[in-house]
Amino acid sequence: MSTILRESGPIYQVRYDKVSLEQVANSERFFPEKWLSKDKSDVTDEFIAYCRPLIGEDWPSVPMINGRQRFAQLKPVFAEKKLPSYIPEADRKKK
Repeated sequence: MSTILRESGPIYQVRYDKVSLEQVANSERFFPEKWLSKDKSDVTDEFIAYCRPLIGEDWPSVPMINGRQRFAQLKPVFAEKKLPSYIPEADRKKK
């Protein structure tokens, strides 16, 4: 399996390598605790420094409306109803 390994340092650089699938199959990696603030409600500056090159500098503009970010305003569009209304089994008439 191909891998992308990040080189340590302030400049984002990667190294391409490979690893056998047996080494990574059914394994998981967790978000490092050291990247969470003490009250776990924010991330540390160390995490920001790590992820900033992955995110890039070309951030989208997100408008603020009444002090809240407006990411999208979706129009509700529903599919045509084709089935009868659901009636729980306990409420159905016994035949």
